[in-house]
Amino acid sequence: MSIEQKINGNTGILILSDEIDLDKSPQVRENIKDLIDKVKSVEVHMSAVKYIDSSGIAALVEGMQLSKSNSKEFSLTDVSNEVMKVIQLAHLDKFFTIKSVTGQDAIEGGSEPAPAPEPEPQASENVDLTSSSEETQPAEQTQTESNDTEETQPSIKRDDDDGDKIKFKR
Repeated sequence: MSIEQKINGNTGILILSDEIDLDKSPQVRENIKDLIDKVKSVEVHMSAVKYIDSSGIAALVEGMQLSKSNSKEFSLTDVSNEVMKVIQLAHLDKFFTIKSVTGQDAIEGGSEPAPAPEPEPQASENVDLTSSSEETQPAEQTQTESNDTEETQPSIKRDDDDGDKIKFKR
């Protein structure tokens, strides 16, 4: 991992690369603290970060909290796909100020940020999103099918007596 600090006016820029893991996260933490003491806002560039674990995420969270307690701005910029997946998995994409996402896998060095492609919403294979089939079938057939629906159609039911267990019925 390499860490590079730059100060541009009132903004401190921390450029991270490679892997941020348990061994490297203390260095990230110290560099963030150092920049917070010197400037009004901190930007952490992460386009070249290929891997980040929970200790690396914790270092970023601590940096964000320290910035807020000192009334300073903290943001992540040029976030690589690998880091963004971890941030989203931890539901921290709503917590961090993320200025830009590369939309690409981590690369050596750094790059100009590219806009992240918007994912197309897709229906699950297990959910029928088509209109009701009752409208197109005769009434006699619909009556017969509705009696069989409980036994032949998969269903998901919540059983409040068993706590938070969800029961699947096929």
